[in-house]
Amino acid sequence: MRPEGWLPLALLSVGIVSACQSTGLAPTGGRVVGAVGCTVVLPGPDHIDTTGFVRWEYKQNENDTELIVVLYYVASRKLDILPEYKDRVVFSMSNWSLGLKLQLADRGLYRLRREEEEKSGKWIQLEVIELLSKPKLFRNSSLAGSTIEMVCNVTVGRVDSYQWRKDHKPLPKYGHYQLSRNNSVLLILNATQGDSGSYSCKVTNEVSENETSLELTINDSSAVVSNGVILGVAVITAVIILVIADGNLYSE
Repeated sequence: MRPEGWLPLALLSVGIVSACQSTGLAPTGGRVVGAVGCTVVLPGPDHIDTTGFVRWEYKQNENDTELIVVLYYVASRKLDILPEYKDRVVFSMSNWSLGLKLQLADRGLYRLRREEEEKSGKWIQLEVIELLSKPKLFRNSSLAGSTIEMVCNVTVGRVDSYQWRKDHKPLPKYGHYQLSRNNSVLLILNATQGDSGSYSCKVTNEVSENETSLELTINDSSAVVSNGVILGVAVITAVIILVIADGNLYSE
């Protein structure tokens, strides 16, 4: 949501990256990360059997009761899939891997279990993360001498990091540039015309990154006042001329 009274800046999208980066990755330390709308592949075992059945199980939290997502009878090659997964699951009968097109609600714990395994089988932690939307930038001022506050706002997705640049270079670590609110806000203290330039805000998380740029022009406050006075005088002069002209019409 745009802060009240703030002005949107001219935006330039620099693109979105790595929409389905994690597709097909093997778990690292028992954890898999995927993006909403993408497909991850949970790997099968080192060897497969020729009899019995195998199943992929799911539970959202450690103490929950597990659900059977896929039940596969090896000898008959019969496959049963939980209805809510039916249109977005691919089970490989050759290596027992599970491909899953992700929804946000799919985050949780998954494991492959053979018929003879009662409580064994390692759980895999699946993290599902939303792709970041294009950032929107807002400012409260562009006057020289003021403190300019730029807000980098993302409406969809959890941002892990914000990175600001000016004229395609990192901001100086010292000086009158300051960052606040987990680096989502850039402050330019006592702005000068030398602060005019191209600013960009880059946001990233584990599955995506996105960036928006803007051109900021710092206006001289004295020039703004001067222009306002000139404009006011011009308006008053125009009114006087109209009044005089109107009086002359009625006097004829």
